[in-house]
Amino acid sequence: MREVMREGKENIGTCQACGLSPVNHTATYLSASFDAWMNDSTMRFQQTSAYALLERILDRPLTWTLSSFLSLLRTFQLSGISHDPERARTYRSQVVWEEALHRGIPMEQLTLFATPLELYRARIGRSWQYFQSIPVPPAKKRLEYKGLDDKFLFKKRIREAGLPAPEAVCVRNLAEARLAFEKLQKPVVVKPRMGSRARHTTTRVSSLEDLDMAYERARVLCRQVIVEEFLEGGVCRATIVEGRLVGFLQMLPARVMGDGVYSVRELVDIKNASRPERVAEVELDPEHAEFLARLGYTFDSILPKELTIDLSRRTGRFEGGETRELPNEVHPKLRAYVERAAAALASSVIGLDLIIPDPTADPDTQRWGLLEGNSVPFIDLHYWPLHGQPSNVASAVWDLWGSALSA
Repeated sequence: MREVMREGKENIGTCQACGLSPVNHTATYLSASFDAWMNDSTMRFQQTSAYALLERILDRPLTWTLSSFLSLLRTFQLSGISHDPERARTYRSQVVWEEALHRGIPMEQLTLFATPLELYRARIGRSWQYFQSIPVPPAKKRLEYKGLDDKFLFKKRIREAGLPAPEAVCVRNLAEARLAFEKLQKPVVVKPRMGSRARHTTTRVSSLEDLDMAYERARVLCRQVIVEEFLEGGVCRATIVEGRLVGFLQMLPARVMGDGVYSVRELVDIKNASRPERVAEVELDPEHAEFLARLGYTFDSILPKELTIDLSRRTGRFEGGETRELPNEVHPKLRAYVERAAAALASSVIGLDLIIPDPTADPDTQRWGLLEGNSVPFIDLHYWPLHGQPSNVASAVWDLWGSALSA
């Protein structure tokens, strides 16, 4: 698969708060707010054996209904099948598809009105298995903790398991947000309770003025907002499959080091001129200005010699930063912690986001924490690191099916 920077399956929009993956604000707000309300209302029942039994009873009829409905659509030429991995809606799905082809597993993408969907099927044994992007056996998926993608409930479950997570408060209005702000250690992070890719998230919030702005930004995507303690360090994605760490990506933001002579703007120009080919240029914009202002700097600030600062809350190569894939270099204690987290969440495939200053050092000597979980993680993140060897996470996912693949 060819590597891309900002083209292809990424959709750059006009909303800076959404970044490289914009969403419809109204639709996302309604969906996220409903999901948060449902989690609060039904979570206790969803963790019971009765709920698991109900899922098991309904699984086969629902699969048959979906298959029959899609066959009906194909009869009237309203839907179809794509056999081209390049048409996959996400690179996450594409790496899964390419690994299926490598293994000789028939895999197809469903289309509606000639538009490719993020819905696929694979021929496993004697039947077609339908899935959204990542193929997890139904029996394993039923065991998952149901609040996995809920940032607030995730932290609650993680802390109950005796694992570190930043203290967080879920708020429903600005007054509650201010109370949470006064309670927590500063600075704080403000984000929507539901959602992914750090959309409408504000970091390093230290003043009430910035808090008010951050709250209104987060509330665009969800009625419920989280105010949580800020952790220093790069964002890391740990992907665990069947209890084993199979990928660990460290994502660092764009940074500059002061020399007592050049301004931030000039340091960025120097950085861009010497950047690796696979790293995007840093294009200073109002979001960078806002972030730097929270640190006490402007584009024209001259940084003291050897002082290094982040330029943005955003991390990774597409934002002018760096990425390192280092599953084999992760400290043994940290590996044990993230695998323990996956076990506590009963997830056979999970992406865990965490912040830690140095993932290769003893975590017990650092301030770090688990931030959120992803039930359909972007496993393609592990395939194109700037540093380190790629991890073939899709292979571990297909291994979940075991003997069924050869039946």
